[in-house]
Parts: sequence; C-alpha cells; structure tokens
Amino acid sequence: MQLLFDFGGVLVDLDKECCIRAFAELGFDLRPYIGTYAQAGFLSKLERGESDIPQFCDELRALSGNAALTNEQIVGAWERYLVTVPEERLEALLRAKRHYPIHVLSNTNPVHWAMAERIYFRYKGLGVADFFDHIFLSYEMGLEKPSPAIFQRVVQTLGCRPEEVLFFDDSEVNCAAARAEGLQSWIAPAGSGWLKYFDADGRLIPEASPLL
Repeated sequence: MQLLFDFGGVLVDLDKECCIRAFAELGFDLRPYIGTYAQAGFLSKLERGESDIPQFCDELRALSGNAALTNEQIVGAWERYLVTVPEERLEALLRAKRHYPIHVLSNTNPVHWAMAERIYFRYKGLGVADFFDHIFLSYEMGLEKPSPAIFQRVVQTLGCRPEEVLFFDDSEVNCAAARAEGLQSWIAPAGSGWLKYFDADGRLIPEASPLL
C-alpha cells in the first residue's frame, strides 16, 4: 500500500480568516477568491502554475487598484494562510514511513510550498524529502484536485495499480474523485483526526476505515 496525503488542512493547519484579515489590511477583499478546498481567480492561477509570484503580485495590485503594494507585502499576507504542522503529525508520518511509501498531493502554490520546505518539515535535522517519497504539487503539474487527470498522473508516476494507493484528504469531493479513478480514499478530519487510522507503530488500522 502507498499512502498519499493532502497538505493543507491535513498536514498543515490553515487559518483562512487570518489570511483574509491580512489582505484586508492591504485594502483588498480576498473573500471572493479564497475557498476552503480550492481557490478561484488569480489564486487558482497561481495554484495551477499559470502565473508565477511576480505575476500573482501584479494581478493583486491591478485588482486592488493599489500600485504601491510591494511583492513582500502581498506574499507576506498570503503566507498568513498557513499556521503550523504540529509535531505529532510529523512523528506520525515518520512512523508510517517505516512501513509504507509516503507521498503528498496538494493544491498549492510556490509561496506556501516554500514555507513547507523552509519551515514546516524542518524537524530533527530532517527536511521535506525525508518525509515524502514523491511530492505532487498542483502548480508544478498544471492540474488541480478534483480533476481526474491529477489522480491518473499520480498513479502513472508511482507505477502501481490505482487500488494500491490510499489517499487522505479533508474534502469529500476530492476523496470521491480519487475513488472514481480507482484509488482508495479516506476522509481525513480537520486537525489531527487522521492519526486515529494508525496504530502506535505507524501501521494502518483497517477497521478504522471511515468507509466501513
């Protein structure tokens, strides 16, 4: 079995309201663009890799009508969306990695993934590559969940049968899309709720499946 984890909301805690307030301090209403499981407009373009960080900032300046905003201000506000990856989740990943290949699949962007590499998976001398065998990021793939193509790409890259992949996501829409492509998928409750699926040694507990 290969384990595939979502990033936002499953591994890293998010604070959408904090991010909205940070953009409001810049004079911009982010609410029409920011979603719980997917983004819209210029945020979605960043997460699909259709714009880079300078273009993202240029678009924000154009939308806000404030040409004086700096890239640093805009990126800093966007960083406020991510809060932390608690140590208990990092330890759970490391325990599970003793038994299974571990991968991440995220609708994310270069700002947030840079934080993952720089901050959230710096732990006990380890880095992000020590936690994941493969890293699948929407902005690098040009695809977003729940597109069927993104799950097909994952399976093709891993070189396994779809049913050999167990996907954890906090969105039932994404879980259903993964199941439609033949993957196994368990909903991962917000916070650390998914830890209940593993025993103390990091092995899956089959009877803990939310599909039973």
